[in-house]
Amino acid sequence: MNKDGSKYYKLNLQNLVTGRQPTIEFRQHSATSSYDKISSWVRFCTRFVDNSARLAAPSNFSDSTNLSKQIDALFFYVVKDRALKDFYLARMHELGMSADEDHDGACCAGCAAGTACSRS
Repeated sequence: MNKDGSKYYKLNLQNLVTGRQPTIEFRQHSATSSYDKISSWVRFCTRFVDNSARLAAPSNFSDSTNLSKQIDALFFYVVKDRALKDFYLARMHELGMSADEDHDGACCAGCAAGTACSRS
């Protein structure tokens, strides 16, 4: 996440990486009227925050850890919601992407950077 040092991601962790301040930032979700998308994003954010405050911090990834392993670890150690993981893996499949693509889990480089989606 945030490999290029940019803060323009849906989940901005740059302040933690740089040590500037101990905060994370959830950027807005894309516009939708889909209950499943909205409820999944809200569940993800609340579980991420609640579990991060309650549980011990997991160890850092090595630079060579692929996205698939990072997603597995995120949902196993932090989010702890199998149905939510399945939802997001299905969404990745619907968008024609795999966890091994180099867009940090976004459907394209534009979405990874928080700018315009190149697939729409």
